[in-house]
Amino acid sequence: MIVKNESKIIKRLLESVLQIIDFYCICDTGSTDDTVSIITEFFKEKNIPGKITNEPFKDFGHNRTFSLRQCSDLAADYLLLLDADMILNLSQIENIDEFKNSLILDSYCVFQGTDEFYYKNVRIIKNDPKFSYWGVTHEYVKKPDGYSEGTIEKSVLFINDIGDGGSKTDKFERDIRLLKAGLEEIPDDVRYTFYLANSYRDARQYEKAIETYKKRIELGGWIEEVWHSAYSIGNCYKHMNDIPNAIFYWMQAYEKFPDRIENLYEIVKHFRETSCNRLANIFYEFADFERKKKTNFDNLFLQKDVYDYKIDYEFTVNGYYVNRHNYDMTKTCMKVLNEPGPPRYIKDNVLQNYKSYAGRIDKNKIDFTENMNVLLSIGKTIKIDRDIFASSTPSICFDPVDKNKLIVNLRFVDYRIDDNGGYVKKDNITTKNVVAIIDIKDRVWKLVKEFELKYDTIYDDVYVGIEDIRLFSNENKLFFNGNRAVKTDTIFIESGTINLKSEQTISTIVSVSSENQRQVEKNWVLFKNNDGETKMIYNWYPITLGVHTDCPNFTVNNKNKRMTYLDITHTIETPPFFSYIRGSGNGVTIGNEVWFLTHVVSYEWRRFYYHVFVVLDSTTFQLKRYTKMFTFEKEKVEYSLGFVYFEKTKEFLIGYSLLDRETKYMKIGRSNIDKLFEL
Repeated sequence: MIVKNESKIIKRLLESVLQIIDFYCICDTGSTDDTVSIITEFFKEKNIPGKITNEPFKDFGHNRTFSLRQCSDLAADYLLLLDADMILNLSQIENIDEFKNSLILDSYCVFQGTDEFYYKNVRIIKNDPKFSYWGVTHEYVKKPDGYSEGTIEKSVLFINDIGDGGSKTDKFERDIRLLKAGLEEIPDDVRYTFYLANSYRDARQYEKAIETYKKRIELGGWIEEVWHSAYSIGNCYKHMNDIPNAIFYWMQAYEKFPDRIENLYEIVKHFRETSCNRLANIFYEFADFERKKKTNFDNLFLQKDVYDYKIDYEFTVNGYYVNRHNYDMTKTCMKVLNEPGPPRYIKDNVLQNYKSYAGRIDKNKIDFTENMNVLLSIGKTIKIDRDIFASSTPSICFDPVDKNKLIVNLRFVDYRIDDNGGYVKKDNITTKNVVAIIDIKDRVWKLVKEFELKYDTIYDDVYVGIEDIRLFSNENKLFFNGNRAVKTDTIFIESGTINLKSEQTISTIVSVSSENQRQVEKNWVLFKNNDGETKMIYNWYPITLGVHTDCPNFTVNNKNKRMTYLDITHTIETPPFFSYIRGSGNGVTIGNEVWFLTHVVSYEWRRFYYHVFVVLDSTTFQLKRYTKMFTFEKEKVEYSLGFVYFEKTKEFLIGYSLLDRETKYMKIGRSNIDKLFEL
């Protein structure tokens, strides 16, 4: 490599290549800072042999070739060609020695750039003096005839091209000067012409860029440069606010090379932003058609983010107005939400728009009016002032001993949600929990018993009671976990068992390791693995789970109450969409799988809720599948604390609430839920 005044960044690159190099050979072209001493001291400390040579800068082809020649006396089989403002990403290579031993060709291309914009370049060559560089700037490796070349996949090795080098301050002016001189020496050279146009563009000399790009198109040759020239002319006109000419040249680019859709994306985006929705839809269809055919993304200066999500993001907005072929917009939205590349504000906007497309599953519900009325009667024998308290979200599970009975916990709250999503409440927010036992062995269900749940009141403060109790039966015991607000801005998980005879909780506050502990902890959920052991999920992105155990040293809190501990045992990667997932109800075992009903909240002028079924393998805990987001009734605030599954009839019974003030139950067939997994 060649360097000049790179003292601020050079160690970043050197650290990144440390694992893979055996020698170094760097040419300094005239540094006036301490670049050379930094390099020398770094490799001395790491005990890596090599040398720094000096050669005044003439042009990039000359100086890089000079640097290659200085490697001839090194005992290196291959040369790694990098710049100071790059970072070599070796994280995907498990065994460096095996990777190095796998190199057998004369040269290798490596992808460089960013996750959104990248292209390949020759970056590894044999230490052979027959290799050289050609070009005054934007130079390339010139290979001898008959020499072999391969490509290392981006998933194996990648170069992060940061572009903050010390010689970049006058880069565009310098490149323009060098390229013009090169064209004087070799008139009509296609490469010099193309990169001169790029340099004019980057220097914001748009008229000169357009003129030079047009010349490059006239010269013909490599279609990638011809396409990029037409595309870039359109971009220059866009910067000049000449949209008609911009669209013309973007369309010219499509005519010349339909494999690339970055130009079509610009047209779609313009028409969407100017509310020309029919035109935006037509050009989206062109782009989507070409993208679906595309299998090779080895293109010059590829803007991969356009293919991955940007064109789809446009459709998530525009499809509300025009969707000629009735595409399933929920699938397009879920695709964008699942991409790793989009910035958060893009995903949040997709989430906001999703309400226009989300389905409601109550359209497929099964009528069970007679038995639903039994569920809706829960709490009527308990003395609760209904002028103050409203019945809210129920939690359901099977009786841990008698599977012919359901256990239901119904939450009653003394606050209300107003039309703007705000909370109307008194000085204290109080929760009362009513537990009911329902006999379901006969066709008509019966309420056997109900009681107001007793609990340890020591943590009652501004918040009174245990919120969002989630029931779970295992090992012949009735477990629960819930949210306990010990202060206005501090919420813990309370977990334990419920004694149906004494009508009392036996529970503790649960902590987690200090690096994971958050001030507000909610939505932890229980499930049992394939061996029947109870596990607890703490987080969904990634899936973070463990076992509930005693705290080390029998820790007590400031209330002199014993604390228990969530010991994290597994961390499992999940798709990017799961950063929005929150646990709702405890896991339900169905065959060799564990099913969870989770929720997603879109925070806008008020909150909007969606729901997602998530299915894990009960042995490995790996994610098997998940549904698209849906609603129960398309109400703004819908909340569920779980469901039960009737294996014999293949039906789900889901308990939920609307606006925290209306208790609901829904029966729905599994076949209708299974359709939601079609992403």
